[in-house]
Amino acid sequence: MAYRLARCLAVLRDEVNARWPGRDKASDGWIGDPAHASRKSDHNPWVKDSNGVGVVRAYDFDSGHGGDTGIGLHIAEHVRTLGQRGHPALGNGSYVISARRIASPASGWSWRTYTGTNPHVNHTHISVSLTQSGYDATQGWGLSGGGPGPGPGTNPGGRPTIRRGSTGPAVAEVQRILNAWYPKLARLATDGVFGPATHARVVYMQQRAGLGADGIVGPLTWRKLLGG
Repeated sequence: MAYRLARCLAVLRDEVNARWPGRDKASDGWIGDPAHASRKSDHNPWVKDSNGVGVVRAYDFDSGHGGDTGIGLHIAEHVRTLGQRGHPALGNGSYVISARRIASPASGWSWRTYTGTNPHVNHTHISVSLTQSGYDATQGWGLSGGGPGPGPGTNPGGRPTIRRGSTGPAVAEVQRILNAWYPKLARLATDGVFGPATHARVVYMQQRAGLGADGIVGPLTWRKLLGG
């Protein structure tokens, strides 16, 4: 069967490669493997264009070099923001999955916890619109310029540095990840309040990960938590 990649994803791929020319592409891919072919997946060309050609509406971008997930997280957050702004490729049927999170039009492009079997820590998955005007949109994604992107001292995805006394969604995200990491320990309340129990669990994780055990979730701790 004839098939092709959605044009909007070809544009995105070219911008990502221009932005990070030396990036690791080991986990890149768009057409599904036999495992994908056995189920409904946007990596399969089940959507047909006006000429009857199958269209693959998904692309996986490797998250970075080795344990550095910064590139994939940067792409994920950038695409999520474009979804909020109404990019034509990000209409009905589109979504982004990255580091145990998913965002889509159904959530107003806010991050939600992703509970699928693949946590998507090695790559960021992007699916685009079901309509041809969306998946074949040639509008740019705004990624090809603007410098190298997040460096090793930057919190991934624009997340804040948090510590005891912090509150908000970033704290709740850390609490959810720590609960997933340590299911045999007492569950943390995912209330977004960085209290004594959350502080102790962060220190516990940092000690076992070989990080400085200060209880502060900054760039290195964020990357470890999101990288699995």
